[in-house]
Amino acid sequence: MTGPGVFEVRDKDLAGRIGRLHTPHGVLETPALLPVIDVARQELPLEEIAAAGFRAVITNAYLLWKRMRSLAEKRGVHGILGFDGIVMTDSGAYQILEYGDVEITPSEVIEFQKRIGSDIAVILDVPTGNRRSRSQAEHSVEETLRRARAALEEIDPDQRVWVLPIQGGPYSDLVARSAREAAKLLGPYRLLALGSPTVLLERYDYATLLEMIYTARANTPWSVPLHLFGAGHPMIIPYAVALGVDMFDSASYILYARDNRYITETRTYRLEELQYFPCNCPVCSRYTPQELLEMPRDQRVRLLALHNLYMLRKIIDKTRQAIREGRLWELLEEMSRGHPTLARAFHQLATRYTGYLKLHTPRVKAHAAKGLLLSSPESAGHPRLLIHHESLVTRYRRPPSLEKAVLIPVTDKPFTHSEIYRSITGKPGRPEGTHVVGYQLYIGAIPEELAETYPLSQHETPSIPYTEAVEATAERIADYITGQGYREAVIYHLGPSHWSHSVAARVEKLLRSRGVKAEAAELPPRNGPSAKS
Repeated sequence: MTGPGVFEVRDKDLAGRIGRLHTPHGVLETPALLPVIDVARQELPLEEIAAAGFRAVITNAYLLWKRMRSLAEKRGVHGILGFDGIVMTDSGAYQILEYGDVEITPSEVIEFQKRIGSDIAVILDVPTGNRRSRSQAEHSVEETLRRARAALEEIDPDQRVWVLPIQGGPYSDLVARSAREAAKLLGPYRLLALGSPTVLLERYDYATLLEMIYTARANTPWSVPLHLFGAGHPMIIPYAVALGVDMFDSASYILYARDNRYITETRTYRLEELQYFPCNCPVCSRYTPQELLEMPRDQRVRLLALHNLYMLRKIIDKTRQAIREGRLWELLEEMSRGHPTLARAFHQLATRYTGYLKLHTPRVKAHAAKGLLLSSPESAGHPRLLIHHESLVTRYRRPPSLEKAVLIPVTDKPFTHSEIYRSITGKPGRPEGTHVVGYQLYIGAIPEELAETYPLSQHETPSIPYTEAVEATAERIADYITGQGYREAVIYHLGPSHWSHSVAARVEKLLRSRGVKAEAAELPPRNGPSAKS
């Protein structure tokens, strides 16, 4: 089946995915960003936008209707734009948000989008915005749903992809209701969209935005693609994708350029602030900041807009590659160090949404079984670690005759190749009933017979005893010991200066509180590189 609106998930990581959305003018690979095109004022030619790698754009059907109705109906939206790729048209909701009303009816917008040949079309919803009262937000939800139901007799889902917006703004319960009711209308509507993020983005209020996305996705089928209106800064795109957003649109590339603003992955600069360009796109490779400042304004705006688009394309491709490799979590962690708001966003993902992310995360990707890179306190919440620990506790069973656990810190991978392991297992008369279990920061317990399985020997850690990492590690070890029913446990560590000291002390305390005979003990000094790990 390849009709309009068919969506194929080709790969996934966290709740993000690489997908293929079928439209009348070709297949759109997601995650995707659609640049906003203003037919009346487009300083950056569409040929250059296409050359930068964008095969889908969005324009405003209401403004086409208002400014050049007859010509648009005669030539079609592709002809008006001079663009043979995928064209999505918005319905005028932004104008409702800005001016309170539009001069077109919901039925007229639908018919106009049909006549101009939009590939992806949006009904005339009533956006919530972010400054409205709760009663206004409730009205936006109910009126949008009323219009969506009324439009079922007018839309043509066999000819194009119809979009149903989800409203509610900062009111999570209203977003949830809007999403649940929208899900009942799926079939004729094959693409959902989340509205009203603009003010949140302007205020860097990513916490509220992520909560909106999570709420919308938690109340709609994950198999249905989700568009996020008006979100087009590289900072937020990977985080939104991780929660299940597939498509974005934005005019940020041109709006920022008109204001001499230069986009990077984790921040925005004024052109006047830059001595050097931290980018090697065609614009930044050819010009210096000073040369752009000395150019005529129209030329400078065009070149800045082109750079901004290249940066957006870079983050989309980087996000896709991270999904492909199973490293989307690591990408979010890396970006979180670039700006305090991103650090807060990542902390929110690592604490509030871990159950949801774990639900959608593959335990291992057969085509790309990459080791885990664990580098910050939030790494303790890596969904693949949670999946592994859950599997260890519920599915693994220790050998019944081995009732005493001897825990040793991991100094080599697999730990069964380490000097410490050899020194304990090689002793004459190894105590009968003893089970050697490695332990590693973040990872937790590693039974000796599982030492070479994923991810127990496929990971890298900083060996820094962050409080969050120590607590999570100790809890995981204690859960394992008590869950497996050991009678006794000895937790060896490598002295006060080593991370294992903090973990061993915490595990001892936890086990004793749970009624297990436990003792933390320092290993005697030994020579060689393993002892220094």
